[in-house]
Amino acid sequence: MTRACRGSLPSNEVMSKDRDKRQLPSASQPPAANEAGVSAGLSGQLIVPAEMLARAGIWPGHEVVIEATSNGLRIAPDSLRKVHIEVTSHCNLDCLMCVRHSWQEPLGSMPLARFERFVDGLATETGPRAAVAFSGFGEPLVHPEWQEMMRLARRRGHPVELITNGLLLDAAAARTLVDVGVGQITVSVDGGDDEAYMRMRGVPAAGALAAVHHLLEARRYTRQRIAVGIAALATRSTVTSLPALLDWATDLRLDFVSIGNVVPHTEEMAAETLWERASWVSAFHQTSWRPQLRVGRFDMEDATLPLAAALAERGLTYPSPSLDEARWRNRCRFAHEGMCAVSWEGRVSPCLSLLHSHAEFINNQARRVHEHVAGHVDDRRLTEIWRDPAFRAFRERVRTFDFPACFHCGGCPLTETNREDCYNNPAPVCGECLWAQNIVLCP
Repeated sequence: MTRACRGSLPSNEVMSKDRDKRQLPSASQPPAANEAGVSAGLSGQLIVPAEMLARAGIWPGHEVVIEATSNGLRIAPDSLRKVHIEVTSHCNLDCLMCVRHSWQEPLGSMPLARFERFVDGLATETGPRAAVAFSGFGEPLVHPEWQEMMRLARRRGHPVELITNGLLLDAAAARTLVDVGVGQITVSVDGGDDEAYMRMRGVPAAGALAAVHHLLEARRYTRQRIAVGIAALATRSTVTSLPALLDWATDLRLDFVSIGNVVPHTEEMAAETLWERASWVSAFHQTSWRPQLRVGRFDMEDATLPLAAALAERGLTYPSPSLDEARWRNRCRFAHEGMCAVSWEGRVSPCLSLLHSHAEFINNQARRVHEHVAGHVDDRRLTEIWRDPAFRAFRERVRTFDFPACFHCGGCPLTETNREDCYNNPAPVCGECLWAQNIVLCP
């Protein structure tokens, strides 16, 4: 487990002999230097060149997080780097796995004026602009003003990303996305054949597949770097179709393919999950598995297939605990990587899972996940909400991840909601978070 502390980097804190070096607090160490020019001073301060801090995204005035890990110190900015914005909770589909099957919230769309306040609240005096990811639990392209919203974010200098089901992404929309300068586009394609896709989405796959082709065609005529990829959910009913999806993505030379697990919002979807053993394994430290395996790279060919199969079988999950260093375990990407989420109503939450109250079925038990609101973009700038002491304390608590191993216990009355746990942590508690165990992939 890592232990983290926070500090800030004042704009005027520089070494008197070298104004290109800034100081960060650290544990006391004997004076030392490495080839990168970092040194530990006699006063117990870590001296890091300014250019190295800039490459790490750390600028004067930034809060920094220093973690002592088994591999040494990790220094990272506690700055806001990406916001997942839910411009609408409306959708043009009614998918089997959708969170809407477990909530009773009114649907709505963000007014353009609120979106502009949101973007204005992202401005900072130093450092790169935070990315604006159009995602959430609605289909962004349903919003009638999505083009203007994206253009507004780009005019303010923010990188823009999009996650879409693709059914509204025709050739004209693809050209608009390219013209606006969207840097990454993910199309959800939940299945490698029509039967699998229809089971999850309720419509044929042709629209989503066509959207990918429209994007690839549109980006042929620009020098701008645009990453195009797909995301798929693996379930018992669809997993056998996914190799065909990988083949299709390989033939098109897509930039990325993301294959994650489903969050079961209903008992029907709970029966479709493929991560029961994977969640149990997450409670164990990787060094407890015997034997530990270290394997060098080798060619995948007929001669090595038996070895590859044997390696894959050395455990209850994939990757096998005997091969995996488990760096993914108990790690919240939102807290570690400077991300948060904003609903169409303007509510700011620490992550997508806490954006709306909803039901989950985990460990054979119904669980109510209550939303957690850190602030509202109508009331304060998002950068101010991000630096709020309560929000900062929450992120520090999640980075440390001192929560009970709820998946190993198998469920108890305390896990019926995310409001309390047996460690007496304040709400919300994250011991049973699928996202933090890399079972459900953060976008």
